[in-house]
Amino acid sequence: MRGIKRVLVVVDSRKDQQLALARAAQFCRITKAAMHILAPNPKACAESMTRLEVMAQPLMEEGLEVYLHETWTGSVIDTIIHIRQMERCHLVVKDAKLMTTLQKAFGTAEDWSLLRRSRVPVLLVQTEGTWQNGAMVASINADPRDYYHSILNQAILQYANDFANGFSATLHLASAHPTVMMAIQDHGDGKVDKDHHMRQSKEYADEYGLEEKNLHVRPGPTESMVPELIEEIDAKLLILGTHARKGISAIAIGNTAEQLIANVKTDILILQPKHHMIPLERELDH
Repeated sequence: MRGIKRVLVVVDSRKDQQLALARAAQFCRITKAAMHILAPNPKACAESMTRLEVMAQPLMEEGLEVYLHETWTGSVIDTIIHIRQMERCHLVVKDAKLMTTLQKAFGTAEDWSLLRRSRVPVLLVQTEGTWQNGAMVASINADPRDYYHSILNQAILQYANDFANGFSATLHLASAHPTVMMAIQDHGDGKVDKDHHMRQSKEYADEYGLEEKNLHVRPGPTESMVPELIEEIDAKLLILGTHARKGISAIAIGNTAEQLIANVKTDILILQPKHHMIPLERELDH
């Protein structure tokens, strides 16, 4: 599955409910990937390590390959990045941390920071239960004139196809096109924005063997269109991309992926354009 052989799952050993750990375990059972469980803790002690060991024991007993890490490197995100690099994990899994209104206005949420810095895909978990035989949504920008997004779309669709196949899930493709006032613009080829998005989306659907009924090209901003679709089909996983903007542009413009984190109540796999190439590079290394 996209060369994912080692998974880093971030936990808080003080909590009773461990959504990320349960989801990572489901993933590793199917893929046979090794699981690295990380508890970022600036005050690690024998008691906290014991809690982590107790948490991992059932997984080890069922035969999963599990490694434990309780450490601290300045901050939660720095610790995640450090262990991810040290153990060369191919996927990071953690509970989603929803933002308060104050954080949205003045702060940088933990999840936002991780998305911008991670060299590998990040899975933010918000639900329990299985993905098996459910619905998954791959959200893309299907404007064929946007080369940068076309690279990101390939990463999204490659991972989405692998995840759907791995869990015998039905994959849906979603693309929002500009609203009516913008869509009436003719770009000189006799076609409007909706036509361009629909044609490109159909090409992607054909490439990945998706049924036409699972292709959803609708008007409106992605951050409202996609949540509506997810609720409509009861999707268990959303796969989407981010350009991981930094600095003033990120504050002023925002990021569709980051807005969706707060609006979507399902699990979210977030990718960057570079994630299209990294699995290929790993395969070449072997």
